[in-house]
Amino acid sequence: MSTTPVLNGNLIRSGLRSISLAVSLAEVAASFSMEYLRLGGARALTVPERACWLQDAAQTVLKRIGVDVVTEGVPPRQGLLVSNHLSYLDVLAYASTMPCSFVAKREVRGWPVFGGFATMAGTIYVDRERHAANCGPAALMEEALRAGVTVVLFPEGTSSDGREVRRFHSGFFEPAIRADATVTAAAIGYSSHTAEEATIAYHGEDVFGTHLVRTLGHTKLGARLGFSTARRYPDRKEAARVTQVEVERLRGAVAGRSAIETAAELRPLTQAR
Repeated sequence: MSTTPVLNGNLIRSGLRSISLAVSLAEVAASFSMEYLRLGGARALTVPERACWLQDAAQTVLKRIGVDVVTEGVPPRQGLLVSNHLSYLDVLAYASTMPCSFVAKREVRGWPVFGGFATMAGTIYVDRERHAANCGPAALMEEALRAGVTVVLFPEGTSSDGREVRRFHSGFFEPAIRADATVTAAAIGYSSHTAEEATIAYHGEDVFGTHLVRTLGHTKLGARLGFSTARRYPDRKEAARVTQVEVERLRGAVAGRSAIETAAELRPLTQAR
C-alpha cells in the first residue's frame, strides 16, 4: 500500500494547523495586551492573573491545533506540581487543566516567539548548570507558592523520549518546603494514530521548528495527564525521592494505554468544562 496519500495528508494537515497556530498565538498575545490595558497600564499582571491568562490561552491553542487532553485524578489548586517532561506541548497540556506557572531552563527565554509567550505567562527561569545562580528563581517559586498559585516543575532538567524518568534534582523542591506547600506528583503521556510517543516527544538532536511542523501533521493527537494526591514533606530530599517514585508509577499508567484506546476516549477539555 502506498504511503504517499498519508504523507500528503500529513503535510496538508501540518500546514493548516501551522496557520491556525500562528493565528492563535496572535490572538492570545492580543488578549494579554488587552488585559494590561484594562488595568490602565498602572501595573504588571500579578502571578495569579498571568496563570489564569495562560490557562485560557492554552485551551485556545490546543483546540485550534487538534490536541485533546484527558486527565486521571484531580489537578491541584495550589502547591508544587512535579512531572516527567516529554515535550514543549507539556506546558500547554498542564496549563489547560488549571491556572499555573512554570519553572523552565533559561534557554527557553530566548526561543523565537515561544520564549516571549513563556515570559508573558510568568515563567520562572532557572540555570540548570549553575545551581548557585538559582537563589533568585527559588525565591520567585516560593513567592508564587505562597500566593496560592500552582507551580509546575520538571525536575529531570530536560525533556526525554519517555523510556525512563531521569533522576530528580532535590534543590528545586526547597521552595515548597519553605513555603509549607503541598507537592503533587503527575505524569504525562502522548498518543496518536500516526506516530509513536517517542516521535511526538521532543528530545535528542531534534530541531524545534522542524519537530513542531512534523508533530502538527499527526492525526488524533492526544495527551493524557495523571495526578496523585497532594502531600507535604519534611525536607527536600524526601520530597524528591518519594515524588520520583510516584511520578514513575503514574508514568507507567499513562504510557501503558495503546494509542487507539487513548485516542478513542479523548475529549477536548474545553468541551468538558
